[in-house]
Amino acid sequence: MDIWWIILILILVTAVLSAMLAVANYAHEKFADVYQKMFSLPSQAHMSVLEMINEQNFSNFNGKLRVAKTDKYMGDAYNLKSKTLILTNKTISSDSIGAFTIVAHELGHAQQDFSSNKLKVLKIFQFFGFLLGKLFLPAIICSLILLFFPDLVFYSILSASIAVAIFIFAIIIKMFNIYFEKDASKRAVAILNNFIPDNILKEAKSFLKSARLTYWSDLIKLLLGWSGLVKKTKLF
Repeated sequence: MDIWWIILILILVTAVLSAMLAVANYAHEKFADVYQKMFSLPSQAHMSVLEMINEQNFSNFNGKLRVAKTDKYMGDAYNLKSKTLILTNKTISSDSIGAFTIVAHELGHAQQDFSSNKLKVLKIFQFFGFLLGKLFLPAIICSLILLFFPDLVFYSILSASIAVAIFIFAIIIKMFNIYFEKDASKRAVAILNNFIPDNILKEAKSFLKSARLTYWSDLIKLLLGWSGLVKKTKLF
C-alpha cells in the first residue's frame, strides 16, 4: 500500500477517534452550559408551559396525560407507567426556551407511548439488560479463571461468549435509546413550531442536539471505557 494512503488512513482514524473522545468527555459539560443558557433566554411563546401542556393533552392525549413535580435537578422526565410528565419547579415556572424545549421533548416521549408499544418494549429490554449486566463481570472473571484448567477451556470460552453477548446487547439497547431520543426531539420540534417563533426554534433545535449528544457520549464511553481515555459508564 502506498505510504500516502497509510498516512491518510491514520489521519482519518485519529480525527474520528478525537471526535469520539471529545463527545464522550465533554458532551455532558457542554449540555450543562447550554441548559443554563437556554433557561436565561425568553421563548416568546404566546402561552405558558402549563397552557401548552394542557392544549397538547386534550388535542393529542384525550386528557389522559398527567403532570407531577420533582425537586430533582434536571429531573424532567416522562413516566410510562403513570402516563405522567414529571417536571421540575424550574421548568414549570419558566417562560424560557429551555423550559418549552424540555416539555416538548417529554411530550414527544408521551406521543411515542400513546402511539405504539415500542417505548414500553425498550423499557422492558432495559430492565432485562440491567439484570443481565450483573452477570457481565462474573462471566469475565470466570472465563479467565477457567483458562488455567485445560479440561475446562470450553467453559472458559462459553463464559467469555456470554460476556461478549451481554456487551453487544448493551450496545444495541443504547443505540435504540438514541433512536427514541432523536425521534422524541423530532416530535418536540413539530410541537414547538406551533408555539414559538422560527428564530427561537433554531435555539431549541440546538438545545435538543446538545442533549442528544449526551446519549452518544454514553455509548462511546461504553465502547472505549476499557481504554482509560474516557470515564466508564454503566452497561444498562
